[in-house]
Amino acid sequence: MDLLIKLLDQLDVLLLKFTSKSLTEPEMQSKLEARKSSRRENFARKKAEYEIRKKERERIAQEKREQEKQEVLAILSQFVAMDQLNYTDYEYNEVRRNRKFFRSVEQRVFEPGEYGLSFISCEFDKSSKREIYGYLFVTNKRVFFIDKRLGNFHKFNYRTILNVSWFRDGVLEKGLYIQYGKRRLEFDEMFDMDQMKRVGNLILRKASR
Repeated sequence: MDLLIKLLDQLDVLLLKFTSKSLTEPEMQSKLEARKSSRRENFARKKAEYEIRKKERERIAQEKREQEKQEVLAILSQFVAMDQLNYTDYEYNEVRRNRKFFRSVEQRVFEPGEYGLSFISCEFDKSSKREIYGYLFVTNKRVFFIDKRLGNFHKFNYRTILNVSWFRDGVLEKGLYIQYGKRRLEFDEMFDMDQMKRVGNLILRKASR
């Protein structure tokens, strides 16, 4: 900004010398100083106005972020037992990106008195020819898998779960095996190791009671 003002000042000198040859040196200097002063006042005013607009935009953005956070936490509190467990960044971000889906699960899938403990996005390998992408939920009452359209729903009782183990499926992907009676359920395409272990350990803990 200072460089621009200096360039404009120098341009004024050249223009006045070219267009105002009849002016005396003191008159020219007075005119130049008046233009400099006006220009600096104008730039200062515009800068102040810009800073005010910038602060207002930042305030509005901060309010929106805080409003979004409170909305996400309100939904998240139905899917993570926050009085027993801290929510993870993974859980927060999944709810933030998929608020409509999680609200629908709470309203249309949860039973009376049911609340979530944790969850993870994954693919359910229902058979060798059929794979369904959705979320695996751990609640106080059961484990269930549901796709994002709420069209494929599969629930599993803790009493029938015998074991849970995790495996690697390629370089980045991980998965869970749940021994459900005589059946081995496979959930893969999990990309967060810590979240996968959190979900697996919660299922084991609930199943062993």
